[in-house]
Amino acid sequence: MKKQLLLVAIAMLTLCGGAYSQGYYYFKLMGTTSEYSMNQTGATTVTAGPSSNNLSAATTLPFAWNFFGTAVTQFKASTSGYITFDATQTASVNANTALSASTAPTNSIFAFWDDTKLEPITQGTTTFKSDITTWTYGTAPKRVCVIQWRLVQAGATAATNVTYYAIRLYEGGDFDIVHNYGFGTFSASAGVKNADGTAVKEVTGTPAMNFGGANGSYDATKSDVYKFMSGTQTPNEIQMTSLDLPSFAQKNTNIQIKGKITSYGATNLSSFKLYYSVNGGPTATMQLSGLNVANSGGTYDFIHNAPYSNSTPGNYPIKVWVSDPNAGVDGDTSNNSAIGSLVIVNATVPRKVLHEIFTSSTCPPCNPGNIKLDDVLAQKVGSWNTIKYQANFPGTGDPYYTSEVGTRFTYYGASFAPWLVVDGSSKWGATSANSNSYTTGFFDAKAAVPSLAGITANLVRVGNKVTVSGSVTPVQSFTNSNLKLRIAVVESRTTKNIKNNGETEFFNVMKKMLPTAAGTAVSFTAGTAVAYTQTYTFPGSYRLPNDGQAASIINLSTEHSVEEFGNVFAIVFLEDDNDKTVWQSASTAPDGALAVNEVSELGLNLFPNPAKNSFEVTFNGSSSNGSVRIVDMNGREVLTQNVNSLNGVINCDNLINGLYFVELNVDGKSAVKKLNVIR
Repeated sequence: MKKQLLLVAIAMLTLCGGAYSQGYYYFKLMGTTSEYSMNQTGATTVTAGPSSNNLSAATTLPFAWNFFGTAVTQFKASTSGYITFDATQTASVNANTALSASTAPTNSIFAFWDDTKLEPITQGTTTFKSDITTWTYGTAPKRVCVIQWRLVQAGATAATNVTYYAIRLYEGGDFDIVHNYGFGTFSASAGVKNADGTAVKEVTGTPAMNFGGANGSYDATKSDVYKFMSGTQTPNEIQMTSLDLPSFAQKNTNIQIKGKITSYGATNLSSFKLYYSVNGGPTATMQLSGLNVANSGGTYDFIHNAPYSNSTPGNYPIKVWVSDPNAGVDGDTSNNSAIGSLVIVNATVPRKVLHEIFTSSTCPPCNPGNIKLDDVLAQKVGSWNTIKYQANFPGTGDPYYTSEVGTRFTYYGASFAPWLVVDGSSKWGATSANSNSYTTGFFDAKAAVPSLAGITANLVRVGNKVTVSGSVTPVQSFTNSNLKLRIAVVESRTTKNIKNNGETEFFNVMKKMLPTAAGTAVSFTAGTAVAYTQTYTFPGSYRLPNDGQAASIINLSTEHSVEEFGNVFAIVFLEDDNDKTVWQSASTAPDGALAVNEVSELGLNLFPNPAKNSFEVTFNGSSSNGSVRIVDMNGREVLTQNVNSLNGVINCDNLINGLYFVELNVDGKSAVKKLNVIR
């Protein structure tokens, strides 16, 4: 009996020892959530820059945590991108190697180990801190301890080799490494090493790993995340990551059941089964095979081969799930399903796609970004509206920046310019929100989504006073308390805010949100129009600020920056504050853009308009001679010609389809009209 008990005890010790000696494996994921910020305020400084070749003093962890199965209570952080739980280490190891090398520190997590330093950077009057900080978010027993490196630099050309990265320790479990923002050239190591150096797990690319992550973008959804899990990775594991379902669909139309799965197994995923059921009804089954989804974090966007249709309006719950990865057993079946809903409506109305772009006259990429956007819109006349928010960066920023621009910038979580938001989404299809990547394909995908409401809009102006009114008519009732009606008063064309990015004219520049950027809450009954009216008088007189900095910007309560009130119009849109979706938009100007100030005494007229191959210019004036200048939506001059009131025919064969300004000058007076060229 004693012998049997001894054998049991030995077996238990063996099992415990085996569990404690288990190592780590990792998944490569993408993106972080809002709980984590790469520029956290109120964090505790572990090491402040400037600093190099430095290992910090010990910092106590905020909760109990195990590393390789052993309890650890403190860490030390190196300016060279790693932390160690070894209290005996007193010096930073700066020359990175493979983690299996004897020179690599033991009992350590390597976020981005390279010969780096902390060095603040000053641009103009602003100094950006370089440091290592720590903070904790969440609530017990699911807190997260963050160790964050900011503005870590390498080499003699430090300003061109910059990174932000972090380690996150999860209470009761595992950890991850986050690579946020960075650019330049590095040769680094990342991964883990245990206390005696016998267990190592390296991130692919070590010890010559360059910085990935957002790679120059502050977009948190583009950060690289390496999630380390303790134990042994199962061969096959599949997770239902997300569903991509329409917000609503018209009855008797086919709805594609789409989403994303992630492969967390140790082997590539070649096949799996996909299922869905609506409202507890029959199960639609699909076998997917012939795939090659990367292991340890590879993703696959699926579309079920059996679309769903319903003839009865209503809200229908849908369950979508997966099974049988690689025709085998799933290592974790707890994450195999997702729940969503399908909203079926009687009718829909076409939408006008709203483009909101954060741009600036001091932003070099904004010039081609605006050209790219306008080139796309010129091919989609009458199907869109556009608001341009002039930003207060880079450098000193655009003089037409206002506090309301800042409110909208924060609302969308924007982080650079030119940042394009399409119908309330920064994720309109490209890898980032940069307008330089916008295409007609992305536009068409947004325009294909119907709307549940129509909007009419009208603007009446008397001097500096504008009144915007109209109605919103829904096709069904809504109880969404997050719906807001927003009105942006914009100036179709400005020329006084020129700075250094090469642009000489700026279009659809936002001047005021009515009543404020917060908008007005609205609720609806199906088929019943909801009227709205907002009146605003631009106060004081015009002022051109020096720049977009706080000390210089327009005070919206006492002054304005409208160059020509005849060029003012309004964009009205319905937006859901819950997910930022813009449901519909409307404009008080033709085509939502380029309303122009017409000088009535010249009597300028263009016929036909739209034009195909040519058009005629007619006008009144003391002189019968005049000159015409035609510019495109980006302010580029494309044609000039002298005309007279007897022979004012202009050939436009060489102009591509789109919108243009026709500017007439006679006897020192000028008039501008918009011309559509459509073939």
